[in-house]
Amino acid sequence: MHIQSLTIQNFRNLQPSRLHFSPQLNIIYGDNAAGKTSILESLFILGHGRSFRTSRHTKLINYEEESFTLFSELYSNNVQQRLGIQRFRNSDVNIRLNQEPLPKLSDLVSLIPIQVLAPEHYELLTKGPSGRRKLLDWGVFHVEHSFLKRWQACQRIILQRNKLLKGSQSYKDLDAWDSQLIPLSEQVNQYRQEYCDLLSPYFKDIVSKFLPDVNLSLEFYEGWQGKDLQSLLKEQYPKDKKLGYTQSTIQKADLKILSGKRLAADYLSRGQQKLVTTAIKLAQLILAQERGQQYPVFLLDDIGAELDENHQKLLLNLLAQQPKNQQIFITCVHLDPLKSLINRYNNARLFHVEHGAVSIVEASEMNAQ
Repeated sequence: MHIQSLTIQNFRNLQPSRLHFSPQLNIIYGDNAAGKTSILESLFILGHGRSFRTSRHTKLINYEEESFTLFSELYSNNVQQRLGIQRFRNSDVNIRLNQEPLPKLSDLVSLIPIQVLAPEHYELLTKGPSGRRKLLDWGVFHVEHSFLKRWQACQRIILQRNKLLKGSQSYKDLDAWDSQLIPLSEQVNQYRQEYCDLLSPYFKDIVSKFLPDVNLSLEFYEGWQGKDLQSLLKEQYPKDKKLGYTQSTIQKADLKILSGKRLAADYLSRGQQKLVTTAIKLAQLILAQERGQQYPVFLLDDIGAELDENHQKLLLNLLAQQPKNQQIFITCVHLDPLKSLINRYNNARLFHVEHGAVSIVEASEMNAQ
């Protein structure tokens, strides 16, 4: 898939804009705080309904306005689509696909698969499992589409189970719910395990280029240990009741990054951790290209901020080898490091951002800079 155009109104500090993109490589450059990342953020919202930078949607609306609007023309599932999203300060959201209401934000995920690599994600190894689990589930969904329905069913049952725990008299009060929860949980984690097994060789190949002297691997943790889930839920009932929530669920799953039998985060430097995160994201992109129904749009924010010159070159070489149907957006402050990448593409488009105003730059102007 690829995003053909984007109209932006009242979004952060960006001036009203209508942008037409290359189906291959798009470079967005300008000074810090000019608004480059805001363009990537608006693209991400098209595929997720939320920002990758903040959970507070009011921060996304221009301070003088009551809502922001994004309108995009895109090519998804071999069909031309028109998508509009309007978000209000009071949390109301209006989404229309081909002028028809789209009731669920989750529908955007299958319509527009988008992967992002940004400085906000470079602490993936050191923060809690939630971010790694979301990363894992994004990948599973785009390889196995039946995953989402089972995952959502699990979430609903766990929520109901937690409500019943406080008023239950014995474990038997939960039998009916657990008889549904257990097979669904096992299916969800089977999908996760299979995806981890598929992802691992791609990850090892890429991370060996970034960190050739470090032996790293991925391991899936299902969210409980030792016994089968049925026995564990029954055994943990007294403590679950006391706590008021279920301890052993798919909500505790994790994607562990190991060196030998140790967590890689325990001894890798911050710079090495950034490279590992980059390798995971790229591995997911390649796996989605080969196993998913659509190529994800790939967003790379601030390429020069977190990688040294040598590793920037390695990353750019990997991007230069992407299939011609892969759409890529990159933000940067300076164009010089990216000129060799731009010259490898027949269809690259450049955008300059200054104080929220976006302008198109011709390749001849780039070479003159």
